[in-house]
Amino acid sequence: APLGVGWPAISLANTTCGENTYQHVIVAFNDRVVLVDPADGSGSALLNNECEPRPPEADGRAKVWDFRGTGQNQFFALPSTLDEQTLIAMNYAQRIYEIDTATARANNGEGSALPERTGHAVAQPLVNGDLIYFGLANKDLVAWNRADNTLAWAVPTAHGVWASPLLYEGVLYFTSLDHNMYAADAASGELIWKLDIEGAAASTPLLHDGILYVGSFARKIFAISLEGEKLAEYTTIDWVWGTPAIHENVLYAADLVGNVYALDITNNLSQIWQQKVATRAIRATPVVYEDRVIVGSRDQRIYWLNRDNGTPVQDGEGQPLVREVPSEVLSDVLVIEPTETNGVDETLVVVATLNPAELLIAYSLEQGELKWTYRYQ
Repeated sequence: APLGVGWPAISLANTTCGENTYQHVIVAFNDRVVLVDPADGSGSALLNNECEPRPPEADGRAKVWDFRGTGQNQFFALPSTLDEQTLIAMNYAQRIYEIDTATARANNGEGSALPERTGHAVAQPLVNGDLIYFGLANKDLVAWNRADNTLAWAVPTAHGVWASPLLYEGVLYFTSLDHNMYAADAASGELIWKLDIEGAAASTPLLHDGILYVGSFARKIFAISLEGEKLAEYTTIDWVWGTPAIHENVLYAADLVGNVYALDITNNLSQIWQQKVATRAIRATPVVYEDRVIVGSRDQRIYWLNRDNGTPVQDGEGQPLVREVPSEVLSDVLVIEPTETNGVDETLVVVATLNPAELLIAYSLEQGELKWTYRYQ
């Protein structure tokens, strides 16, 4: 089914002011990147040099952290942290922004064009010193040299790279829609190996105890050695888009017809359980928290499952703990725990939808009570 013009990406991010660190939910969607207060779902305030909220706008609205860049912006992926004061973001048109976290403005004005490249980008950049790695939606993984705004190197692929690479001990591991997984030297871009994984892949590999795990559109989940050897595979009912999650030697993944899987990584990815949970696609990585697995679906629902067998968690009235939201859920689900500084008083589950009027929705983890919603200002 059509996805429309984009999908939101969400994560947790920290900013600093003086000696204080503040936690936010960061969202990239449509024409902007915003920070949201996890305590109440309000836009995070822009702070002055004294770490106090800046004076309100002329109409009385609070000044909030809201980056929009210039021109026809469209963001599919989150920025990455360059340092405590700077984020690196790339929009769909492959313009690179260096965003000042104190002002929510670009230090490089209208952004920098990626040298020698045209096309689109939907993957989050990866920062490694002065080299910033970008997966390009048309083809190739490229390294941008921030110091002199040059293209350092490119690893050629036959189709698009839709996910950020994984960096481990000087090697980049990444997937492509060309049915291959790649390993390349992070400094030079020299190809180390290329492995046929039988179908397109659109997620970042997961590294656990020296083994890479990745799902593909071949309806398979693979365990792959760092040397590029297939160690085990498991056949799913449909495509696997999101990165798997691993907890206590169990791998959790979901597919695009609504199934959730639990596999034993100590026994060649043998099945522990498989449950048909949703009526439409589960695209994102399942959240595993204590005795629960939580997933969001394109059927506009959030599901709480028991980790040991995948059955629905029961609410206080003995009914399956499921919550309906106003639009499809395509992005990862966040779990936010209380800290001394974030103002959250109980563990939250936060989801993003395609509806800007209810872009973020927070529920209590325990019973799914609605805590707050966030809408674009």
